[in-house]
Amino acid sequence: MSAVPGKSPAVKLPPQVESARELLLEELARLLTIEETLAKLMLPELLREVEDDGLKQAVQEHLEETRGHAGRIKEAFLTLGVQPFGRPAYGLDGLRTELEAAAPKVVPGARSAVHVAAAMGTEHYEINAYEAAIRLADALGAENVG
Repeated sequence: MSAVPGKSPAVKLPPQVESARELLLEELARLLTIEETLAKLMLPELLREVEDDGLKQAVQEHLEETRGHAGRIKEAFLTLGVQPFGRPAYGLDGLRTELEAAAPKVVPGARSAVHVAAAMGTEHYEINAYEAAIRLADALGAENVG
């Protein structure tokens, strides 16, 4: 698709994903990036920002769960006979950019609400990615992956 409406692109590239299995691997790769980004960057940042003890405990628990999810995604790759790899997760990048733009505009005492809203958006993004991967795995008869 061209960036200019009504114009064809100068060079058409062939599709890179040619099968449902390859699409599943792409979804798993995106999920791995999501979970690792959450575990290594976003959730630790959130732990540093949050002041409420109850919320901090919930984030810590979610961080541990997230690390487990990343491990299970790697196992799914190996079950399919493929070394784990990541792919860009542009939706997560967008959610992170929104948080980084919104948080500084809010007084420090109310920033937890901004972080909670961002975490909710991220959780919905994760759920969508997992749902897509599970449906693809089921369609391929790879239920042991889902």
